[in-house]
Amino acid sequence: EKIREQKDFDGIYIYFHGSMYVEGHGCGEELLTTAIRKEIGDKIPISAACDFHATLSDQFYKNVNAVNGFRTAPHTDHDDTERRAARSLIECMKRNIAPRLQRVRVPFLGADASVTANEPYLSVTKELQRLDAEEHVISCAFFNGHAWYDAPHTGACAVVADTDGETAFAEAMRLAKIFWEHKEGAMFEGAMPTDEAVDRSLAQKEGLIFVDDSGDNTTAGAWGAGTLMLRKYMKKNAKNVLICGIFDPEVTTALLEDKPGEKRRIVLCKGKHTAQEIETELDVTVKSAGTVCGWAGDEVGKGVVVKCGGIDILITDARAAFTTSRHFEKMGIDPYDYRIIVLKMGYLFPKLREISDLAVVALTPGQSTNDFSQIDFKRAPKRLYPACKDIRWEEIETKARRMRL
Repeated sequence: EKIREQKDFDGIYIYFHGSMYVEGHGCGEELLTTAIRKEIGDKIPISAACDFHATLSDQFYKNVNAVNGFRTAPHTDHDDTERRAARSLIECMKRNIAPRLQRVRVPFLGADASVTANEPYLSVTKELQRLDAEEHVISCAFFNGHAWYDAPHTGACAVVADTDGETAFAEAMRLAKIFWEHKEGAMFEGAMPTDEAVDRSLAQKEGLIFVDDSGDNTTAGAWGAGTLMLRKYMKKNAKNVLICGIFDPEVTTALLEDKPGEKRRIVLCKGKHTAQEIETELDVTVKSAGTVCGWAGDEVGKGVVVKCGGIDILITDARAAFTTSRHFEKMGIDPYDYRIIVLKMGYLFPKLREISDLAVVALTPGQSTNDFSQIDFKRAPKRLYPACKDIRWEEIETKARRMRL
């Protein structure tokens, strides 16, 4: 609608996440960019900035002329990525070109094991930085993909746009090969089965411990409503533990009516009995209420901290990711008041790692599970690493040449 209103433009810039799947249609980013192309034709350049976990269709890559992505996980380079995408668009407009992207797909599922401080991402980022300095390169990116995205294009992908399509394809192939040769480096740090993670955290007698409930990771698209870890710690009669937080708007609304010190019986995950979301009835005492902040620090909702035995539970009316100390401060929580804090995350973000004495990833079930054998893929490629360890580079290269854009 805005494009129809404007009618006159030199280029279009879009900021996507990059893993929007629309039931009945497929790639949501493809839908939008296809509609835009119908309005503007093929000569106006489009530049996109995307998340590191973008999972994009071939038609999307045909629709746009430049694409840049985050190069950090946990993500800390949002602004730099947007600047690179803007520069790519400006280059297209200055040179009066609309380059064709080239991509090489890599059959790999990484999920939260893919931390860019480790290989293969160190080598890939170094190569991306080399390409940034090449005059002929308009944009370059490597996407780890969204492991819970079920589509024919699920997996990792190297993408390059330059003034020469042949060179772009060769550079994308080089990026993909560097990644593939170092892929074994994408291993979890501190990851373990759920019960082992609980026991490990309880055995640590000193310092602040963060435990990531990776199967209910809100930054990966999960609801964050699971009670599995709460129940695990309750069964152990744990003390000095904060479960942070459980998404339940109905319960939060009711608790917000109470004053600190009031007692109430609540039911979390009412009527649900899945591996992650289990109906749990509790007698709690209200401790405090506060503001829930979103990814960018904006206020997105309310939360209430309640006490149940030796465990405090933060219940929220908005899906939340606690990634910095400020997120706790807005809720009136001091992390150092606890020995163990359970987060609905896949990996610990840098600002929290700075204050932690131990970080444990619990390989819990759920919408964002890192046990890929639990995922009932319907549309994804049949051969994906690490489920298929017999995949050879020659197989990837042959397919890439056959399917090049």
